[in-house]
Formats: sequence, structure tokens, C-alpha cells
Amino acid sequence: MAESPRAARFRFLYREREGIVSGREWARASAAPVGIALVLTIIAFAVAPDAPRDLAREAFIDPLVVARHAYLLAYAFALIFCAVAEYFVSAKRFADRGKPPALAGLAPFSLLVAGAAHWYQPRSEGTMPEGLVYVFDALAIAILAWNVIELGFGVSRRR
Repeated sequence: MAESPRAARFRFLYREREGIVSGREWARASAAPVGIALVLTIIAFAVAPDAPRDLAREAFIDPLVVARHAYLLAYAFALIFCAVAEYFVSAKRFADRGKPPALAGLAPFSLLVAGAAHWYQPRSEGTMPEGLVYVFDALAIAILAWNVIELGFGVSRRR
């Protein structure tokens, strides 16, 4: 059975590294994974626990706590899928710009490392200075800004 044009387009944009896209096409294709990741992140911040649980006062198994952690686990997987989709779209745009497609992994990786720094710092018991988190944030923002400028506004260098 033949694949529908819509499914073929989805496969081309989000599941294949080969090919090229224009800056406008990159921006439109990036809106979905980035939008999904942002909405899921806002929800994750809203449901994330704000302090360790006190088992002397709380029940050991609390349905709300189980639901929170189930969401955070599903959020982690969804975030990885969004990062992979964004990588494939950006790799096509980097190829169109005449640059190595592997550069497409830099922005998602830097954002995931910055998120990991925010997670690790409070648990590090003082071994990771608090200011280092802001260094990771600044690097991630700089890489993200470079990515948007390079891919969104750069001129096509098709051969």
C-alpha cells in the first residue's frame, strides 16, 4: 500500500537526515516539536515536586505522587522525541546552508545539558557551584540563538 503524501512529508521532515529545506520551511517544521516541548515543560514545572517528601507525615504510596512521577517520566521520553525531530529538521537546513548536518545536534544537546545541570546542582551537596548552572544556561542560549540566526535567516547555498 502506498504511503500518503502527508505521512511521506512527516517522515521526510522528522525521521530522515537526508534532504534539504529552506529557512521558511525549517521555521514551520520546527514549530511543532519546539511548541510541544515548551507546553510539556510548562506542565512539568507546574507538577514537579517543590520539596522532598516527608514520609513521617505523608502516606508512602500517594496516587498524586505516582501520577506526578508518571508524567515526568513520560515527559522525559517526549522531550527526547522532540529533540530527535528537531535534529532531523535542522540537519536538512544545515545541509542546505553547506555546513555539516551534524551541527544540528548541538542545540538540543546544549539544552538537555543545561536542564541536567539544573537537576543536578541542588542534589550535588555543594560540589557543583550554583553559578555554574548559569554558565550552562548562557551557553545553551548562545547556541540556540546562533542556530535560529543561522538556520532561520541564513541564505541557501544549494549546489
